[in-house]
Amino acid sequence: MIDIKVLRENPELVQDSVDRRGLKLSIKDITSLDQKRVVLIKQTEELRSKLKIDGKPSDEQLQKLQATKAEFESVSQELERLSVEYSELLSQVPNLIADTTPDGGEENNREEKRWGQSTVDFDAKDHVELSQMHDLLNFEAGAKVAGAKFYYMKTKAVLLWRAVTALVQDILVEEGFELMSVPHMVNNNIAEGTGFLPKGEENQNYVDSEQGLVMIATAEIPLTGYHKDDELKVDKPINYAGISPCYRLEAGTYGKFNKGLYRVHQFDKIEMYSFARPDQSEEQLQKILKIEEKICQALELPYRVVRIAAGDLSAPAYKKYDIEYYSPAEKEYRELTSCSNCTDYQSRNLNIRHRNSEGKLEFVHTLNGTAATSSRTIIALLENHQKLNGEITIPGALQKYYGADKL
Repeated sequence: MIDIKVLRENPELVQDSVDRRGLKLSIKDITSLDQKRVVLIKQTEELRSKLKIDGKPSDEQLQKLQATKAEFESVSQELERLSVEYSELLSQVPNLIADTTPDGGEENNREEKRWGQSTVDFDAKDHVELSQMHDLLNFEAGAKVAGAKFYYMKTKAVLLWRAVTALVQDILVEEGFELMSVPHMVNNNIAEGTGFLPKGEENQNYVDSEQGLVMIATAEIPLTGYHKDDELKVDKPINYAGISPCYRLEAGTYGKFNKGLYRVHQFDKIEMYSFARPDQSEEQLQKILKIEEKICQALELPYRVVRIAAGDLSAPAYKKYDIEYYSPAEKEYRELTSCSNCTDYQSRNLNIRHRNSEGKLEFVHTLNGTAATSSRTIIALLENHQKLNGEITIPGALQKYYGADKL
């Protein structure tokens, strides 16, 4: 949730963030509702105080009390109606945007750097073809059992993903992250608080409405909720690495690249997550990005770092980077991992605070970053380490975990 103080004192700044994201939302309407709500709150407090009298009321006092009570109930009902409307609109207001964020949509994402060169100098096979050659995945059986975009992962692919997770976990522990296995479902309060049940947007989550539970799209959701209502000591950032499956509807993706494993309903992921002081969060974002690069370099994947444009940001994100791997099969870069600074947008919803240098409570900043996934990381490995004869080599850093130098 956006800081209401910022909304009241600098509505133009918030409207600019909304407009740059390409959203249709009037901050003026929200502040107008807020002003009416404040007036009604004052009226209800004044009327409530008039309902309190000492001793037995006289007939005249009783008539006045009845009139005051009727007015109080009327004003309270109007306040409740306005508050619901106000809260509904307020929940749609996204985070502010970092000044250096490029304008525009996905096509305006800005390349920051590149690393590595593709060693595949022949007509490359894509990961679906390579999977068929090496008996790695079975999409037909997945569709038969669960529907399109589900799949079975078989021995060699399972061993490859197990090797990746072992390498990545070792890197993250060395970098000061605590490994966490997390719940695969969260309640609506946590999902909404982290921005994964957005109001007024297409829901991309699996929801159990009867029990009020949501299947997680990322470990970011339960990791944020882990410290709900907590007062943290963040002399240095608190770092977790969440290990979990991820469940996504991936609705509305027609026309986007979605071949094979690239866009599926279920996959495994290792997610970095940090709680930091406001003055630490930019440095922590850069640290998470460097760790993502470190992992890509260990896996010998050519990549580029991209700064995400305003219109391509999620509601909680203040600043975001993607790392895109080079696909020799598609001859273009495709999204592999991402990392975001969400500032106090999520912690404000879930009441996660710390005491600043003056001893005052303030909301912490939250940050997230993908370490590896069983979908796109596997795609990148298969396509970038294939040989002309279809053989797939194992990167040096991964060989001790996989137990061989070839798939």
